[in-house]
Amino acid sequence: MQQPILSWPEAGAQPRSTVVPLVPYRPLEMTAELPGRTMDALDRSRFTAGGKWADVLTTLPEDENQPVSRGLRVQTRAGEVRISASEQVLLTERRPAGTKNYRVIATPKGVSVLRDGKVVADRQGLLPPQVAMLETAAENLPEANGLSAKLNTDARFQSSPATLKWVLLALYALCLLGCLWLCVSRYRYSERARREPDEPRFKLGLVDIAVPAILVLWAVIGPFNDDDGWYLRHALNLPNAGYVGNYYHSFNAPEAPFMFSQYLLGAWGLISKSTLWMRMFPTVIGIAVWFVLRRYLHATLGGRRAARGPYRMLPYLLALAFLVWWMPFELTLRPEPVVCLGVAVNLALSEYARRREWPGLYAVVVAIASLTTLTTATGIVAWGPLLLHAPYLVRYTRSWVGKERLAYLGMLLVSGTAAFPAIFWDMTLSDLVETTRIHSWYWFVTPWYQEIERYNALLHPGTLGNWAKRGAVLLTVVALVFVVIRLATRRDRNGPLDRLVVGSAAMSGIGLAALAISPTKWVHHFGGMAVPAILLLALTAFASPIPARVRRTAPGLLAGGVAAFATVVIFSGTNSWHAFSDWGQPFGDHTAMVDPAAVAKDPNALSGKQILEGQIPHIGPLKFSNMVLWLAVIGLCWWLARRAMGGGGRRWSALGTARLFTVVQTSLVVLMLTVFVIAPFNQSPQWSPAKGNLKSITGGSCGLADDLLVPLDKLTPVLRGPDRPAVRGNSGEIRLRELLRDQPTFVDWPIGLAYPCVPVLPVKDGMTTPAEYRLVASDQLGGTRTVTLNERVGGTQAFISRVATIERVPVRVVPTTTPRAPWGHLERVVYRHPPGRYTVSRTERVEWGLVSWPRLAQFDYVGARDGWLNE
Repeated sequence: MQQPILSWPEAGAQPRSTVVPLVPYRPLEMTAELPGRTMDALDRSRFTAGGKWADVLTTLPEDENQPVSRGLRVQTRAGEVRISASEQVLLTERRPAGTKNYRVIATPKGVSVLRDGKVVADRQGLLPPQVAMLETAAENLPEANGLSAKLNTDARFQSSPATLKWVLLALYALCLLGCLWLCVSRYRYSERARREPDEPRFKLGLVDIAVPAILVLWAVIGPFNDDDGWYLRHALNLPNAGYVGNYYHSFNAPEAPFMFSQYLLGAWGLISKSTLWMRMFPTVIGIAVWFVLRRYLHATLGGRRAARGPYRMLPYLLALAFLVWWMPFELTLRPEPVVCLGVAVNLALSEYARRREWPGLYAVVVAIASLTTLTTATGIVAWGPLLLHAPYLVRYTRSWVGKERLAYLGMLLVSGTAAFPAIFWDMTLSDLVETTRIHSWYWFVTPWYQEIERYNALLHPGTLGNWAKRGAVLLTVVALVFVVIRLATRRDRNGPLDRLVVGSAAMSGIGLAALAISPTKWVHHFGGMAVPAILLLALTAFASPIPARVRRTAPGLLAGGVAAFATVVIFSGTNSWHAFSDWGQPFGDHTAMVDPAAVAKDPNALSGKQILEGQIPHIGPLKFSNMVLWLAVIGLCWWLARRAMGGGGRRWSALGTARLFTVVQTSLVVLMLTVFVIAPFNQSPQWSPAKGNLKSITGGSCGLADDLLVPLDKLTPVLRGPDRPAVRGNSGEIRLRELLRDQPTFVDWPIGLAYPCVPVLPVKDGMTTPAEYRLVASDQLGGTRTVTLNERVGGTQAFISRVATIERVPVRVVPTTTPRAPWGHLERVVYRHPPGRYTVSRTERVEWGLVSWPRLAQFDYVGARDGWLNE
């Protein structure tokens, strides 16, 4: 365990008031030395004139809403001393003659006050006081010598394995790898496994060039996700803290157990932090997922079947379905792309094990599933392939003796523990327990039976419910309904195509169930079930969604009507995207940001409603959400299908509905590409995400900071290094990128991806780094400050509201010829006292994994009830 120790004042210096930005807000231990001569000097000074109390030492400013501070406050007045801590008055007395000093000692067991070494007050169980500053009225008094404080900051999660744990981890890894090797090599049918099936090899086609090319293009022009900056700062702070913490809230407690994808993202960011490079992380994953799915379909259908007849169209339908899901959901730094990779690999590996009759490979499937589960709650979908292949495992092991079955089962169970070293290599069991409590106490935790909230958000206008996200989800739900009907009416379900349909539908159901148990109800989580949904959409467009026994006109019309209604709902979504990605978008006004929730609550908000309605995709007066339009499209699909069948085939109605699925998916993909090609041209010559990404290819891009100018006359009193080249020769303004180059700057999470060259403000050693400047999102985005500046969610910038004032700095956007939505604000932080007037040293100690410190998840810590945020 690394233990930072903050000593105040600095060695050899007089006590001077300073800001101390603790995160978490209370130290693990604290000792304050309070000399009696300092109190006497204050009593004689002007501070106590008129009978007022003088502050010998205080760690939090006064709060009119709290009669007694949560911090430590030591006061003196005419020979009296009053000491309070953590909302309790510990001591009020007249100082006995000859008193040399008082000492306050706060430990996990409680807080006590000593007078000349004798305990005069003791409160067992009282938490150490909150600390946001160390302030004294005795500053500049010669008698302040000896006034001091020492804090063991709360860096409980900042640890690394001791020698014994490294040895155990290494032994465990060797045993796990040995178990996997033994299972894979022993449990195989060698003759059948070595014999290659009589089928053509998998060959790449035009579609295998087109899909990766579109993904790379999409990385350049595609939308930002509102959580990109959130997860980016989580990962980039990893080298500072040594673990993946909640950089913006929950006291920077670990993201445990869902940290696996963020470790990967942090490693990716070691190469470059440019926006385009970071977006290539999900893009590379997407390309890998595409090829795994292509190979999976080829193997499942059998090479000869997949290479001839109508099956040759399946790769193109797979490409459509893949883009329908990947483009709106998976170009993100969130964990869902990593989930998709784990699910796709497990699907392919499970199918390979089944076809080659190689049950030992399922141990690898279990290991991958356990690691994928560590990404996010929807990682549970990675277990789907194993569940689907359970009947094959039963068949494989039917002839085995009980001892052999037990050994095989044991190896599968051991393989599932691959998640344990990934979780515990840099944290303890008590850490995991405490961080779970913190997330439950201070953050959103929504029960499974309120899953409808996710769908409410999807169907509301705005960035979470735009037409592209609706399209992927609603088409999948409709396809799932059709498959359920198909299964209920069809007898023969043993063919490879039916096995694919059943498997993808079952795994989609598992994905929906995993979403329900997720503690938060964000629309983003739908991306975790993308892989089975992609397969389901492709197969529904390829094979008839209408049951084989009811392929007649009436059921076809009914099915077509359901599909058409879903399409209308899809295109009733607005063409609105997160923040900068919305700039320059066609369809309606995108220069004014509208809060859909506020519009829904206020029936008189006509202007907001008009803006949202104007953002529905349309051509002239014809909206894409017009029911007549899609009934005409489905009629055309049926007419073309009937004509292709010679006019009298019984399958024409079914094929017409399948073709509607293809038309809708094609429309979604084409429209997404179109609006994001148009947007940067509409925004030109001003900055846009696409322009910034293209500029980063040649190097030197700092995102939006390249296009923001700050007046020098607003910065002259505080600008450091005024003769540096960035300022010389500038006609009264400085580019934001140059201003922030050497300044510690806090970047808000909704806009984090737009400022790639602004270094992450470290949160480590139980403290955050005081920011000189803050880049915050526009007021219309909302909710931002309630996270970072709110003590009751453990905001890592919450100390600022106590010890600083924030001044908004005027910024000019260049060029100014094009109207644009609000980009945000630049703020300068003016502290009550200069930060950094202390010394930080570090010690190390070895602790067992069950040793725990006082809970952060309790009401007394910041006065927040369990689950208050849900209320």
